[in-house]
Amino acid sequence: MNIIQLETFVRIVERGSFIAAAKSLFTTQSTVSARVRELEQHLGAKLFDRSHHRAHLTPKGQELVPYARQVIELAASIGHQIGSAEAVSGVIRLGVVGLVASTWLPRLVTALRDRYPRVALRIYVNLTRILVDRLRDGDLDLALIAGPVTEPRLQSQSLGHDEFVWMASPQLKIPNKTLTPRELQQWPILSLSEESHYYPVIERWFSDNAATYRAAAACNSMNVTAELTMMGLGVSLLPRICYSDEVRSKKLCVLRTTPKIPPVEFFVMSKNNENHPLILAAAGLTTQLTEFSRRAGRSGRDRRSAA
Repeated sequence: MNIIQLETFVRIVERGSFIAAAKSLFTTQSTVSARVRELEQHLGAKLFDRSHHRAHLTPKGQELVPYARQVIELAASIGHQIGSAEAVSGVIRLGVVGLVASTWLPRLVTALRDRYPRVALRIYVNLTRILVDRLRDGDLDLALIAGPVTEPRLQSQSLGHDEFVWMASPQLKIPNKTLTPRELQQWPILSLSEESHYYPVIERWFSDNAATYRAAAACNSMNVTAELTMMGLGVSLLPRICYSDEVRSKKLCVLRTTPKIPPVEFFVMSKNNENHPLILAAAGLTTQLTEFSRRAGRSGRDRRSAA
């Protein structure tokens, strides 16, 4: 019996099937099955009832679950506390929203690689709702999301705020005056898709001010949305600092609008009662390296080069 076998066993329990566990562990189903067979042979007990489509635990398998989790956490703690950081190994499955991916994610990756050179990262970029679902389902260890998001089985820590403003290409020749939602609705609205945190924010901004919101185009990538905006295809809500270089080069202009849209808060999320020291260390690094609370005094070019 070894840690890899126990980790595989727990992952099957969490994901509900051998196939899903293999995908989550970045290995093959045959490898997962072999590890379970070896564990069952060592214990002299069947852990899964294989007569069902999903992985159903036997009574002995149910007994093993809490012990397996304790052993995994204890082994990780020993490696983290007693061994050197260079000797720590494992995989961190990290989900990030597009804004983080295009700004300070490289700094986080560099810091994790420098501190834990034997730890592998699996990075998944998507919208907040999808990342939260994958975290809750056990496909991710950490998620850096736009929030707030309330999930009973997940915990979160604030990473700070970013200001979002309406932007457009100067090609559209939008009047240089303060625009209300009813006035802004005259132009095509480019938005992130409905699964994003920003979609309902934009929707409420229009509806609360007696205006109609119709997205001319919706995309799951903020960078693509910004590119479409720079091409003059519509107006979009974008982070001010992230696109400050484009504003200075006159590829984009910031529109004056009222009422002001509240700043967006970002969070690092993990499962409740997460005790794995490697995941806790990675979460701690995100709070140290986040640029959301440090941006006010630096240029967009500096931020991007540091990211």
